[in-house]
Amino acid sequence: MSVPGYTFTPAQPGESIYLFATGFGMPGSIPTDGSLTQSGPLPNLPVATIGGTQATVNFAWLISPGLYQLNVVVPTSAAKGDNAVGATYAGARTPAGAAIPVSR
Repeated sequence: MSVPGYTFTPAQPGESIYLFATGFGMPGSIPTDGSLTQSGPLPNLPVATIGGTQATVNFAWLISPGLYQLNVVVPTSAAKGDNAVGATYAGARTPAGAAIPVSR
């Protein structure tokens, strides 16, 4: 991946990474109505997968209106190359097509 002014490197197996997602619903605490800043943990952790393997989710938190941050550990079995990435929460699944590059 390339963006002018930024350097990206593939994830490593066992490394903690940040994933950002929308659509997880209400956090465990009630957000402040009309506030531009929101925060709060999800009542339960989502299930994340990388390369078809369940990844450890250490943290899932609302970081702004509608945007969640998930701190996820790349599975040690993740293959080199692009790995499909997704999450499931409360019966809903993130859309297919997202991938994260992994190197060994």
